[in-house]
Amino acid sequence: MKRKIISAAGWIISAAMIVSLFLKLDVGALWKELISARWTWIAAAAALNLTVVFMKALRWQWFMRPQNAARIQDILNATVIGMAGNNLLPARGGDWLKIYLIGKWQSTCKTGLISVAGLDKLFDGLSLLILFGILSMHSTFPQWVKDGTIVFSIAMILLLSLSIFLLLHHRHEQNEMPKSWRRIRNFAAKLGNGLSALKSLRLTTGALALSILASAAQILTIWLCQKAYGLSLDMWVPAIVFVAVNLAIMIPSAPSGVGPFEMAAMLTYSWLGIKSEVGFSVALMYHAVQFIPITLAGVVLYLETTRRSAHKGMEKAKTMVEVE
Repeated sequence: MKRKIISAAGWIISAAMIVSLFLKLDVGALWKELISARWTWIAAAAALNLTVVFMKALRWQWFMRPQNAARIQDILNATVIGMAGNNLLPARGGDWLKIYLIGKWQSTCKTGLISVAGLDKLFDGLSLLILFGILSMHSTFPQWVKDGTIVFSIAMILLLSLSIFLLLHHRHEQNEMPKSWRRIRNFAAKLGNGLSALKSLRLTTGALALSILASAAQILTIWLCQKAYGLSLDMWVPAIVFVAVNLAIMIPSAPSGVGPFEMAAMLTYSWLGIKSEVGFSVALMYHAVQFIPITLAGVVLYLETTRRSAHKGMEKAKTMVEVE
């Protein structure tokens, strides 16, 4: 029931923001801007975004290494399907689909994979905060971005504190707690086991470096979308847009963060003195670069996975009948 309420609220927020956006825009001028895009830049942005997907899959593989030496191809397929799911399903349903698929394909404890998903979000957040700190030394931010960063920082501190607690709990002897707490204790132990990568300095520093590299690639993707509309701006501009967009999509919204995503980017460009129609065009194209290729690839992979699973099930049933 709670998830349905959050999902419904997200759709309402997205719809309200989309209506608000179009009330502020000159639709005729917007259309002229959209069709003026230079598609070679957009194609380069789409290709670069695919490398970000690979980096995120590689980071998952590193986080899983203490539990299971997972194949990068399986992690990559599940990552693409999961991202497509997040673009199409409410309440970040793609994240749960990714956990389910990796658990099934790698015969890995799904509870531990929930912790891996948490680490994934944590390191994305840490790279964003590092980026915000660097930018703060060279530029200013809109007030709403500063306020959002404070809330985001608190959320990251809580997530990091929970991760440390679970990791320490996982290392304690099981007889330190009453038997009545056994189920909760075992669940917490499985969650702690999924955080085992934090015990390796090499994995932790490598994952953080990869996270920062992925953030830099996404900033370059925004820069390429800007170039598609003839905007020659300093690199700190797409970096500020990247921070603003990632803060905005924390707000409950429709799948893929539609509405808050475009609103955050357009408001940031407007704050920098760029026409709303141009800012919205860049935002929409950047969102399309993230949405369209991954969603199409994810749907195709999911259908192929379902087909193979059904085929294996039929072959297994056929074998059982022949044996009988």
